Amino acid sequence: MALLDISLFSDTLQLDVSLMVLYPQRCDRSPEVPEGPYKVLYLLHGLKQNEQSYVRNSAIERYVRNLPLVVVMPSVGRSFYTDQKQGYPYFTFLTEELPRFLSSVFTISTKREDTFIAGLSMGGYGAFKAALTRPDLYSRAASMSGALDLVSLSSMLEDIEKVFPFEWENTFGSYDVEGSEHDLLALAKKELSPKPSLYVTCGNEDELLEDNLRAVEALRETHEVAYDQHPGGHTWKFWDKALKRVLRWLPS
Repeated sequence: MALLDISLFSDTLQLDVSLMVLYPQRCDRSPEVPEGPYKVLYLLHGLKQNEQSYVRNSAIERYVRNLPLVVVMPSVGRSFYTDQKQGYPYFTFLTEELPRFLSSVFTISTKREDTFIAGLSMGGYGAFKAALTRPDLYSRAASMSGALDLVSLSSMLEDIEKVFPFEWENTFGSYDVEGSEHDLLALAKKELSPKPSLYVTCGNEDELLEDNLRAVEALRETHEVAYDQHPGGHTWKFWDKALKRVLRWLPS
């Protein structure tokens, strides 16, 4: 398995962007790895993280070492993977420009059935937003402790001291996100097809547990949703174990 640290210029964002890629490598250590084209998993970081977070805090390299799977870990700051109202079009970068770049330099499949997206916390939201908005691109999406109920989260954040004033408004335009393009539960009700399969996992002690439970109940009205709940909180100890469950859920 090769670990690639990549910097590229994004025409969409008009800035240099960093990402890390785990790429299958047939070698003495992994002789059973087949030739490509390979399936792709976009693995999205959380709010206070970056493209290095999974490699530094989990055993993702070991988990995918012998899999015919490319893992792409982009960095998007605190953008929630959206085209920000006052900021940068990260959603367009993630769903349009980044796949074009990857397919131009790597031997990867561009088929929907071979393309997956997953993330933790903010990245769980980003994964579901991408899959629910562009189901033509992703066949499966997984959330680990995801911020899946943005309406609930916005209500909570309105009532507490902000780390960065106007950050929410700059990203989403308003605290009133219900029914908007940013509301996952509203996106799930749109008549788009084919519908992606969804996987949700959350810890018993996670502060987002109740939001996750409500989201799963709502999402199951329109989508196939697998859910499991385990001991743990909003921590890397939980997410490292969750990664193994996500990888088992993906088709081999």
